[in-house]
Amino acid sequence: MKRLLVLLLFCTLAAAAASGVQPAKTTVPRFDRSLPMLGTKLRMLPAGAGKEATEQSCLPCHSADILVQQRLTEKQWTATVDKMIRWGAAVDEKKKGAMIAYLARHFGPENKYTPTKTRPVGF
Repeated sequence: MKRLLVLLLFCTLAAAAASGVQPAKTTVPRFDRSLPMLGTKLRMLPAGAGKEATEQSCLPCHSADILVQQRLTEKQWTATVDKMIRWGAAVDEKKKGAMIAYLARHFGPENKYTPTKTRPVGF
């Protein structure tokens, strides 16, 4: 059975080569080399009460760029922080409220941050 499958694959490839069918040509996209590369750390967290707790709890896994582009309400930030705790984030329970207030104050629905356009790694 295995030999039959190998033979069938070989015949199919040979027939495709004999028919002159060329594989589809792919084009490599061009990216503006003046753009920062994806993964470049571009932002710092703004000063304020709760910044230190946020840095200690969030920045081991996320760059500040991920946080500053959010536009979540306090309720949504609470749900997000609780989810991150379930996923293993180390959050000091005493500082959790200050951290959520900080996130909601700086990165709530009125957040005007615009993400920076980047280019993929390797381009």
